[in-house]
Amino acid sequence: MVIRKKVILVVLSLCNFHMALSGPVAAQELRGPIIGHDKNSATSVDEIVTGNPIQLTVTKSAPSGDLAEQNGSIGIDDAVQVGIKNNFTLKQTEQSWLGSKFLARAALAKFGPTASFNTFYSASSLNQMLFLPGDTTIASPPMQPIVKGSSLSLLFAGSQPIFTGGRLLGGYRAARAVAKQSLSNFNEQRIQTALSVKEAYWAAAWAEASLRVASDYVKFREWSSANMKKRMDEGKAPRADYLREEAELAKARIQLNERYRDFNSALLNLKVAMSVNLGSQIGLRDSLVYVETADGLNKFLESAATRRPEITKAINRVAELKARRQVALSKYSPQISAYGAGSNITGSSPDGEANGRWGGFIGVMGGVTLFDSGSRANELRAANAALREAELAKKNTDLKVAQEVSQAWIDLDLARRNVTLAQEQVVSAEEDHRLFHTRYEVGKSIALEQFDAAVKMFQARLTLQEAIYKYRLAQARLIFASGEI
Repeated sequence: MVIRKKVILVVLSLCNFHMALSGPVAAQELRGPIIGHDKNSATSVDEIVTGNPIQLTVTKSAPSGDLAEQNGSIGIDDAVQVGIKNNFTLKQTEQSWLGSKFLARAALAKFGPTASFNTFYSASSLNQMLFLPGDTTIASPPMQPIVKGSSLSLLFAGSQPIFTGGRLLGGYRAARAVAKQSLSNFNEQRIQTALSVKEAYWAAAWAEASLRVASDYVKFREWSSANMKKRMDEGKAPRADYLREEAELAKARIQLNERYRDFNSALLNLKVAMSVNLGSQIGLRDSLVYVETADGLNKFLESAATRRPEITKAINRVAELKARRQVALSKYSPQISAYGAGSNITGSSPDGEANGRWGGFIGVMGGVTLFDSGSRANELRAANAALREAELAKKNTDLKVAQEVSQAWIDLDLARRNVTLAQEQVVSAEEDHRLFHTRYEVGKSIALEQFDAAVKMFQARLTLQEAIYKYRLAQARLIFASGEI
């Protein structure tokens, strides 16, 4: 009765172990006596690749089939660069940034002269003056005298702003600030792409590491089951011990299949993060290895203050609204421009002697608004309110970034501690298994105790790999929070 209760407890602990494991179908049947097999032999990466039953292929006509392939082993830094180069969302934000740069140049061009060419034919019964309704975004509208009779005119007109009260300068500053915000959006997407690739890469590394642990466990259970069968055949162990080993071996193989599934899914996600052909055959050059982070929290906070695109965007949003406020203020100032026109009139002319002759004039034109029913005042008030809103949003962004960096640092510190504890668990579990196995060999321990010790040993190894995986994830997120790649 006591033994049965102990068996139930062990099976429950094994269920917990199996829920932590997962991966696809082994390439070949692994059953059979392997009494001479090394129970401690570690599964290599080549064995994982060779035993992988899934090889994705994508035809050219399939969705995303035209993407370039990325074959061979790849390190995490190279994967990040491939992702940054190929990511479609990042390319979209880059085009948006380029468009905003050209709009800033267009705003700067308004400081320079404009010129236009027009043709005009008229037939009039009296003398009059016409202002042509031209496109003022391209050139100034020319003035044209209309005289009694018919005439054909060739008109050249141009203007040059002299004083605008800050209207053109504010418009340029606003456009330039918008371009810088667009650049911040691009940089934000860039570091987000790098984080996504890192997360996918470490998830694939974790899937590979857990797959190797699951494969090692299958090898161990094959050895243990074959050894128990030999002992049963020799009358040294009851049949129940052998059946328990066989049942555990079957469970281990199921978990190996699940681990293969997770491994292939993780590789698929990595390919998507890098925006490469899904049929690419890639391997991981960097494995789950603990790498200490030397810099302190203040270093990452200082980096975030200068590198986080959200902060830069908030700063330039304030600059944009200051410029728009300047534009609103400019409406209280006079607008002065130099203006010139030249024309050739064929037919009737004002003085009756200009037929076929060229003539022209230059002048300075200015004006100021005297009354607008409160339009300018309310536009200025709205600009002031928008500016205060942007300044408060900037402070809120600073606070959120500091919170994100601090939280990432907390996660990293706890992950570091968990790695140390997991390493201690592995050492303890391996020593327990060695002792129970030695005691079992000399008849001072039952098979169930050795069985339980083996489960705990492989569970400890898996826990260590998971702790390192979470630590590397925390590292990647802290780097992202500080605004770096």
